[in-house]
Amino acid sequence: MRWGSRGHYNVRVDTTQPIIYRGYTLNDPELKFDTDLGGQGTGAQGSIVDSFDISDVDIVQFVEKRALEDGMDASDVQQGARRVKMTGTLYGRTRALFYDEVDDFMAATAAVLAQRDEPANKGYVPLYWAKPTNRSEYEDDSYVIEQFVYALPRVRHTMIERDSQGGPQNKGLAATWAATWLMKDPAIYGVTPIDVDLSNGNASGTFTNRGNYISRLNFLITVGSAAGTIVISAGDATFTITVPSSSGNRIIRYNGKEKYLTFEENSVELIRMDLLGLDSEGAHPTIPPGDSVYTVTFTTVTPAAGSHMWFYETYA
Repeated sequence: MRWGSRGHYNVRVDTTQPIIYRGYTLNDPELKFDTDLGGQGTGAQGSIVDSFDISDVDIVQFVEKRALEDGMDASDVQQGARRVKMTGTLYGRTRALFYDEVDDFMAATAAVLAQRDEPANKGYVPLYWAKPTNRSEYEDDSYVIEQFVYALPRVRHTMIERDSQGGPQNKGLAATWAATWLMKDPAIYGVTPIDVDLSNGNASGTFTNRGNYISRLNFLITVGSAAGTIVISAGDATFTITVPSSSGNRIIRYNGKEKYLTFEENSVELIRMDLLGLDSEGAHPTIPPGDSVYTVTFTTVTPAAGSHMWFYETYA
């Protein structure tokens, strides 16, 4: 039996900062009203967010009745999809500009257009915002945490009413809006990745995940024609990539969230999970909050310039 529920986390977004999706500013903190309110062509132009809720996340667990005794057996707990819900207001300085603003909003929140932006990610594209913090780790970032999630637009709604959107052509108009986005990946990420250069070969050091949730490792490594191995130990796992010999350069990519390895050669990229050897636990690397050590060892293969590994600070 599959059991699911929705958890509610105290995740806050600062509406005094911009909120941006697909290049459209859903929340413009610089939006200003003209002092001559009521005059022709006066008022505000753009969008503001009135409410933002990202607390709706599914908690998924498989539960079975215990045989011949009270209670249930339960599997590990995991997060499922998360939903982002926003309400706001669209403004236009004139009637025509208002309807143009509505068009811009509807295009920015169109799911099909989102997928055309990033077909490989099926339309789950970044939604950006920022919030203040008093944590000393963010002193160099002016005590601001810039964050994003991968979100696909779903329902969006703008109500046009005769009483509210009537009046002269040159007077400004406004209308409220509501929208919901779906996140297949429920994680909230820091905008700037933690990046390690691998161009010089073997590497070791300490990752610092300033977030409060586990993250996943990614890498891109370009190697020559020689055969060899790459062993990466990070977080709580160690894995080995077997590199076969070839006639030219290869680009090796690993996506820790989606858990796949690819090799690209002669502009053809193929999944090569047969070349990825996990440790005895069979786990892909997880980067915990705080500090954790890493090592990368190249044996008879040499990385080229531009080779690197990275992860995004992650928040619950």
